Amino acid sequence: MRPRALWTVAALALSVACGSKTTTTTAPTNTITPGPTIGVAAAQSPTDGQLMGGLQVTLTAGSASVDQSSYTLQYRFQVLNANGDISEDSGLVSGTNWTTTKTLTPLASYTWRVRAESQGYAGPWSTGGSFKTPEQPNAYTRPIGDWQSCSSLTAKTTALVSCVWNAVHPTDTVSDMELVKRVAWLLRGQGAGLLIKTGGENTIIWQGYSFSASRICYPDGHIYKLLSDAGPGGANLPQFSDNDFVDKTLYVPAMDPSKP
Repeated sequence: MRPRALWTVAALALSVACGSKTTTTTAPTNTITPGPTIGVAAAQSPTDGQLMGGLQVTLTAGSASVDQSSYTLQYRFQVLNANGDISEDSGLVSGTNWTTTKTLTPLASYTWRVRAESQGYAGPWSTGGSFKTPEQPNAYTRPIGDWQSCSSLTAKTTALVSCVWNAVHPTDTVSDMELVKRVAWLLRGQGAGLLIKTGGENTIIWQGYSFSASRICYPDGHIYKLLSDAGPGGANLPQFSDNDFVDKTLYVPAMDPSKP
């Protein structure tokens, strides 16, 4: 064999030998500690559609279990309205009792649930409890200022609502309705009245009707919203905004707001 051919064979053998070298990779040794197993916190009271004595409700749960002593349990309560929307979330509380902070809608049905949590881990939600709220108080007991002085404002504007708002200072469904009554009464010469609303949030029973506590209505079914973010826990801020049309049969002429 010629010298050049011998050199080529040697180079090829060296290349094969180098390419066949085996590299060993060591797997990481990090150990992941599993999270705790958290048991169910039972919904104890109220249950079965119980009629409550007021528009704020105390919820009671049973203690949950956890299989690792280094985890301290806290509890989260949620109240849901008839549509399944969350009306209030307690956030994490240390005990198994919690009282709603918002004034709930009168004559409404609610469900509630609870679960235990710790350090980002959560147990399952409980089977839901349920309750009903009573009628709202017979009258708005907070003193109402000189809303009659707003009668010079006869246009459909936020200025009129703001004037009445400053006299009433609404903070919840009951006081919202006191504003709506007065705005409708001041605009009664233009046909303003009240809007029948038989379900959902922010409704008030008055004079034998179930009314919207945030809107007024006209004989042609044209409705206007007087409060933004209305109801318990909301901002309840004044406005006068077009809110479309409804069936004309839902209109009720304005009534004297001094009636009980």
